[in-house]
Amino acid sequence: MRKLPMRRSKLVGTEGPGSLVISPEGETAVVGALDLWFKDHKGNKAKNIEEFAVNEPRLKAILKVDKFYKPPEYRRNSRNAMEIIANSNLIIPLMRFPKWHYCNVCKSLKELELDQTSVYLDCFHCGSKRYFKQVPFVVICENGHLSDFPWQKWVHGHENSSCEGNLKIRMGGGTTLDSWRIECEKCKSIRGLKGVTSSYDGKDGKNMTSNLGESLNQKKPDKYTCEGERPWCGEDKEECTAAPVAILRNSISVYMAKKISALAIPGDYNENVDLIVAKVLSPAKHLFRENLALIDKLDKKIEYIKSNLRFELKEEVTDEDIQKSLWYIESGVEYEYTDEELEKPDSIIKQKEFDKLISTVSSAELKVKPEWEYSKEIALENSYYKPYIERLSRVTRLKETTALYGFDRKDFKVNNDFKSYFPSLYKDYQNSYEKWLPVNEVYGEGIFLQLNQKKIMEWEESEEVKKYFQRYLRRVAHIDHRNEKILKPRNIMLHTLSHFLIEEFANLCGYNSAAIKERLYLDEGEAGVLIYISAGDSEGTLGGLVRLGLQEKFFPILDKAKNKARWCSSDPVCTEIGKDHGQGVNNLNGSACYNCSYIPETSCEYWNLYLDRNLLIDPRVGYFKD
Repeated sequence: MRKLPMRRSKLVGTEGPGSLVISPEGETAVVGALDLWFKDHKGNKAKNIEEFAVNEPRLKAILKVDKFYKPPEYRRNSRNAMEIIANSNLIIPLMRFPKWHYCNVCKSLKELELDQTSVYLDCFHCGSKRYFKQVPFVVICENGHLSDFPWQKWVHGHENSSCEGNLKIRMGGGTTLDSWRIECEKCKSIRGLKGVTSSYDGKDGKNMTSNLGESLNQKKPDKYTCEGERPWCGEDKEECTAAPVAILRNSISVYMAKKISALAIPGDYNENVDLIVAKVLSPAKHLFRENLALIDKLDKKIEYIKSNLRFELKEEVTDEDIQKSLWYIESGVEYEYTDEELEKPDSIIKQKEFDKLISTVSSAELKVKPEWEYSKEIALENSYYKPYIERLSRVTRLKETTALYGFDRKDFKVNNDFKSYFPSLYKDYQNSYEKWLPVNEVYGEGIFLQLNQKKIMEWEESEEVKKYFQRYLRRVAHIDHRNEKILKPRNIMLHTLSHFLIEEFANLCGYNSAAIKERLYLDEGEAGVLIYISAGDSEGTLGGLVRLGLQEKFFPILDKAKNKARWCSSDPVCTEIGKDHGQGVNNLNGSACYNCSYIPETSCEYWNLYLDRNLLIDPRVGYFKD
C-alpha cells in the first residue's frame, strides 16, 4: 500500500490493528498486528522503543499487561551522516485489503497480493494496462476474522469447486449489489449477489447465521463457515465455525474498537512525590529512564535522581519522597485489585477520579478548582439552583490515557474479560516477548458538575417518577445491557443533561461537539459528570471550555440547556413516542432523537442511548420541573 498519514488518536481507536483504513484515493488497507509495529520499511526494529513507553498504573493493574506504548510518529532520517535521528523511518504496517479488484473497463476480477502497491495492471481480457478498483465489500464473522468474498466458490455454488476460470462482473441498471451478477468465462456459471449481506438469528434464536453461509453451497445442505483469515497478520488463518457475513468495507460494523480510559490522578502522597513522578515520566526524559532502569540498587537510584534532577526538584524533597515515587513508577503497587473488583473496571477507575474531582487539587497533571458548592454561601442570582446542584468545579488541567485492548466485528459484545481480546491484536501472542498495548495520551480541560444527593433521592422516590420508570424498565427488560448501573432515573436524567450542556458549550467555547466528551460518575453517592476537551496535545488546550465553568457564565448556559430540552423540532412525535414506545436502538431511549438530544457518538459514553428529555423537564416527572 501507499504511505498514509495516520493520527495517533485513531490508531488507538477506529484505526487500530485489524481495522480497515481508507486512502485519499479511496483504496482500503488493513492495519498490521502489534508485533509488526516499531519497524521501518526494511523490517529493522526500533533501537529505542522505551521512548514511546507510557506509565499508567491503574490501567496497567486492570489490563494486566507488561507495558503501554504510544504509536510511533514518522520521522524522516537526516541526510547529514553526522546527524542521528532516533527511531527514524518507523512506519505503521499496512496491507492491501480486500485483495480482489476488478478492471475499470471490462470488469474482470483479479486477486492481488497484500503488499501490492500499484493498481495499474495488465488486464488479461483488455490486453493492456488498466486501473483495477477494489470490490466494495468484505466478509467478517463474530469471532473477529476478516476475509475476502469467496468469488470462485459463490459463482460455482460449491466451496470445493475446482474451476479457476476468469471471473467478470455484469452490472445491471441499479445502484445496489442486487444488480451485480458474477460470470465465470470458462464454465459459463452465472450467479447474482442479491442478499449476500443479509444475516439473521438461527433456528435456535441464539446463534447468528447468514445468507452467505446458508446458500453458498447450492447442491448440498452443508453450511459454508468462516475461513478464519487474519490479513492484518499476513497470510494467517485459524479454524472457525462461525457464520460469515458479507458487509460493505466502509461499514462501522467491520471494526468496533474496545477501549478503556483513565484520568491521571495524583497519588495518595505529598506534592513532592507527584513532582518527581511527573519529571521522571516526562516524554523528554526517556534516556534518563533507560539509565535509571539499569541501576539495580535502590540507594543508587535515589542518588541518580537527586544528582540529575537537582535543579528541577524542590529543596525539601527527601529520600523517602524519591523512594515512594520509584514504587509508583516501577510497579504501581498501590493499585492491586481483587478479581471481584475487576468485574467492574469502570467503577474502580472512576471512584478514585470522583474523589479528586469533588476536592481541590493542584498537581502537574490534574488541577481542580471548586467554583460553586451547595454547602457554602452562594450568589443570590444562583440561589434557585441550591436544591438541585451539589457542586460545580473547573478542571483547568487534566490528562487522559486511553488504551486499546481489542475489537469486535459485527456486534459489540459486553465482555470485561480483557485478556481474551489481546490475541486478536497480535500475529503470535503466545510467543510475543512483551505483552503490550497501544495507548494515547492527551491533555485537556473540563467542567465537573455534581447533582444534589438529597434532592435526587426525593425526586426518585416520588410515585410519578417510579411509575414512569417502571414502564421503561419493562420495555428494555429483554436487553443485555452493557452497564446495568445506567438503569436508574438519576443516571438517565444526568446523561441527558450532559448532552444538552455539551451542545451549549460547543456553541460558545471554540471547540465543536465532536471534540467535547462526557465522563459520567454513576455509582451510589456520585451523580456527577465531567464534560471535558480531550483533543489537545502535550501542552493542553486553550481554556475556551474551562472559562465557561465560572458561575456567572455556567448558570445562564444551564438555563439555556434546560430550555432547549423542553422542545424538539420533531415534537409532539418525539415526546409522545418516547413516553409510550421508546426510540433508538432496542427502544432504549425515551424522548430523545437526532433533532434534540444526540451528539457525536465518539463524545458519548453510551453511543446516544439511555436518553430521555422527560426526566429533565416533564411537568410531572422532570428533575427540573419546578
